[in-house]
Amino acid sequence: MTYSNVHRAFLQACSNHGTLSSQQAYEILIGIYARYGETETVPKEDVVAEVVSEINSRIYPYDQKIAYMHYDPTDTDFYVFVSLMESPIDLQQNNYTVSELHYFRALLRELTLSEDHQLPSIACLNLTNESASEGNKALSKPRAEQLLSEWEGLGYFLVLQDKCYFGPKAIVEFDKYLNTNYADVITRCCLCNVTIFYGIRCASCPQILHKDCLKKYLRRLTNCPSCKKLWSVPV
Repeated sequence: MTYSNVHRAFLQACSNHGTLSSQQAYEILIGIYARYGETETVPKEDVVAEVVSEINSRIYPYDQKIAYMHYDPTDTDFYVFVSLMESPIDLQQNNYTVSELHYFRALLRELTLSEDHQLPSIACLNLTNESASEGNKALSKPRAEQLLSEWEGLGYFLVLQDKCYFGPKAIVEFDKYLNTNYADVITRCCLCNVTIFYGIRCASCPQILHKDCLKKYLRRLTNCPSCKKLWSVPV
């Protein structure tokens, strides 16, 4: 597929939104094809992956990519525009104050260290106490609420039933950062060897697996890939 205005427009859409569900990405691509496509044929859904692959070959040298992931908390597929820099937090320095960045780091830390990587919403707001630094006041809780809403819209976090989770963008973009700073608590799916925060846990051992990985695995085998006992948890 030749790189064209279709790719440029889709890249711009991904950059602007940050995180797109696979359905949103497909709908955007249909609109782009209507404007820039060489034919009037509506693209098939699998064309999205082809467009993304061609875009990634162009932007990867600039430490950027559009990542595809399945997000277990909502059972939804996403395309996520990410920076591959060692610490993407540093890229946000022009957008947020020092106190706001301290608050963002505190959220990342507490979600990483908490059981099942989720926090009550009230606990997230209480982390404003850690946003203060020399010469900078702590954030107010109303401002923290605004930031949580903004960051949720960008895909960094998800608030579901009064619980805060890592969003798809945080999981992909901060993978290297979290593995570097919290290596002792980070878990990997034993089927794909990718960092896992949310998935399905075996009933007989502590192993947690990505739902998509497990579905593919159980088409061939019926035992847990870790403890080898019969898998009994519904998928």
